[in-house]
Amino acid sequence: KYAVMGGLASSLILLGIALLYAHASTLTMAGIAAALRARPGGPLVPFVSCLFIAGFGLKAALVPFHAWLPDAHPSAPAPISAMLSGVLIKTLGVYALARILFAVIGMTPAVLGVLMALGAVSMLAGVLLAVGQWDFKRLLAYHSISQVGYIVLGLGLGTPLGVLGGLFHLFNHSIFKSLLFLAAGSVDYAAGTRDLRRMGGLRERMPVTATTNFIASMSIAGVPPFNGFWSKLIIIAACVQAGRLGYGLLAAFVSLITLASFMKVQRYAFAGELREGLRGVREAPPRMRLAMVALACVCVAGGAILLPGPGRSFLGEAAAVLRPLPAAVPAGGEEDLWPEERAARPGDGEAARTA
Repeated sequence: KYAVMGGLASSLILLGIALLYAHASTLTMAGIAAALRARPGGPLVPFVSCLFIAGFGLKAALVPFHAWLPDAHPSAPAPISAMLSGVLIKTLGVYALARILFAVIGMTPAVLGVLMALGAVSMLAGVLLAVGQWDFKRLLAYHSISQVGYIVLGLGLGTPLGVLGGLFHLFNHSIFKSLLFLAAGSVDYAAGTRDLRRMGGLRERMPVTATTNFIASMSIAGVPPFNGFWSKLIIIAACVQAGRLGYGLLAAFVSLITLASFMKVQRYAFAGELREGLRGVREAPPRMRLAMVALACVCVAGGAILLPGPGRSFLGEAAAVLRPLPAAVPAGGEEDLWPEERAARPGDGEAARTA
């Protein structure tokens, strides 16, 4: 299923690239952007935007393009699931989509609205589908869909704060979701099952796995002071700043449902008395524990260390290539403009002449 859906996504993306090449006679991003500014493509641009949203949406597992992901994760080994959810669907899907829409085609209010809507639907649908799951890795797969929704919502706001929050959550999700999949693989390796109903009391036998899983669970749910809290807070603040209060309330509500879902994991997998059939369970090997502990340390200290320091500089460089050019001042006011847009706005006296 992944091969078929991935091939379909690549075909849509290549078709969009071919249409842009036919219009611009170049494949460089800067050249295509300049050609579209000089000769607007009329209906070509909305059509190509739809192709890219569908193609990269399949890569990113956005709702309604998500059908392959819940089947791919349970079928794959835990390290592959960690790489797929933590890295590949973010870079192949979300960031590539944002890079093309922001820097090449140019964002419009219609495209921003579509991204915000897809992000909101993915957040809500993913977490509601996750709550009812008993397969540990399938549950995590649906949460990947939900968390990608947060990232796309932040990018879809089109403001500097929203883009910063989306990129920061992209990084944070790669950490805590990789840790969750490694913990699920550790449990499957030791207990021989992914069914939460057949587990119980594993904290007694697997304290390192249980502790790191708890840290990752709190991080994905947005509980302070873990790294997921900071990126979600920025996204919610960006929603409020941009006048999108409904999206901000939805993001906070989804975090509460996420917390409930992972309390279910703690209750059925790690809490309570050890089941009779799990008496022989032992903690994961040292190398597996080392990977989980390293990621858990980033979850604990990532937000407080990375956001004010080198991480913010890194995120700023990543966001520098995403330059939306709104036709009007955003709902949040002039402070929501990118610096170069603010400088280019008409003013009085010397400031206007300088701009």
